[in-house]
Amino acid sequence: MLTAVGSDPSDWEGKYIKFYLSEDQPKSGKTSIWEVTAKAGGFLGQVRWFARWRKYSFFPAPDCVFEEVCLGDIGDFLKWATHSHKHGV
Repeated sequence: MLTAVGSDPSDWEGKYIKFYLSEDQPKSGKTSIWEVTAKAGGFLGQVRWFARWRKYSFFPAPDCVFEEVCLGDIGDFLKWATHSHKHGV
């Protein structure tokens, strides 16, 4: 289950992973990039807008392995990010 972290509605955490806005954002300002890290440390990938699918998608780092809890949290975050983008939340 995802929960918001602190006062920033763009930072979230699941059971084992965290999502936070990347310092490197697209110049257009229309979409966002989030870094995905393990709570225990380590970069897992990024969440970025994927134009062909018109939704946010997860771009994993090489050689990362995920189980159902992490994948569920990633899926929930993708749904939230896409919904927020499309509905201006």
